[in-house]
Amino acid sequence: MSNIKDVAKAAGVSTSTVSRTINNSSSISKETKDRIFSIIKEMNYSPNSIAKALTNSKSYTVTLLVDVEDEKSFQNPFFYEIMHGIEKLVYHKEFSLIVANLNTTLKKQSVLEWLVKGKRTEGVILPSSILTSAIVEELKRDHVPFVSIGETTQLKESVSWVDVDNKKGAEIATYELLDKGYKNIAFLGYDHTKNFSNRRYEGYSNALTSSGIAVVPDLVIECGNTKDEGYTQMKKLLNEKNVPDAVICADNILSIGAIKAIQEAGLVIPENIGLISFDNQQIAELSYPTITTVHVDLYEMGYQAAKLLFEMIEDPETRDQGLLISTSLENRQTTK
Repeated sequence: MSNIKDVAKAAGVSTSTVSRTINNSSSISKETKDRIFSIIKEMNYSPNSIAKALTNSKSYTVTLLVDVEDEKSFQNPFFYEIMHGIEKLVYHKEFSLIVANLNTTLKKQSVLEWLVKGKRTEGVILPSSILTSAIVEELKRDHVPFVSIGETTQLKESVSWVDVDNKKGAEIATYELLDKGYKNIAFLGYDHTKNFSNRRYEGYSNALTSSGIAVVPDLVIECGNTKDEGYTQMKKLLNEKNVPDAVICADNILSIGAIKAIQEAGLVIPENIGLISFDNQQIAELSYPTITTVHVDLYEMGYQAAKLLFEMIEDPETRDQGLLISTSLENRQTTK
């Protein structure tokens, strides 16, 4: 593999000139830059990110900041889909991605302070669940670009974020059930403490009211997203006087338990009761019956978060912005 000395020799310039060209120095003429880049391409030379970092005091890394105490996030395959999307663009930009625990202390410093003060990262991506006003203040004070995974309605500050269009996804699901003749639709797995869940509830309630159907509080069930919770809460719903003829589940794990309860009650899916869930396509396709889902593209969510971050790294004047990733409906066997 060619190195920087080989490129310099072929171009008839010094290694420092090649280095300045790679780092887009204004001291090198366009003609010289074009000639050197042409030789770099011919020789298949790839600048080492560590060497580049040493020459211009840049780290060539971005950080995914997480809270390892949040076990549910790490057990959730969605986290790794998002990380895969981030890593795809980071690799393309010839940067490195490091994952850091928010609660780590290094040399009596918080990990965030250690990263920022030591110039060990060019930017930060972090979930909205751990983003606080104090973190926003610290990052903005030190001019570190950052992007939130998830909408940041809990903050008064303006920040850049990327999220799934949860509201629209729930509207699509509710209208789909209404169009197929279901009228008494339950919402299973609501969590008022989570922004994405509130957005889904908004979409569900908007679709019902705009169709002239009142939201029935007894059909909106707050619970955790586990199979056991899905089974228990669905069983309770089926024993109420006002039995739903369809249900929207916040998560596919939850829907597995709900399906079990429905089948044990002697009801047939989708004839007696329809079901639509959010998220995991793999579980939806392996379940019996297969589950109609609102598809959430978490890979794209991670990729767009990284793209937005690099825009901010490359142009510090970039304004804060929010981006919603669209959803789509995947029809399977749990709806008519």
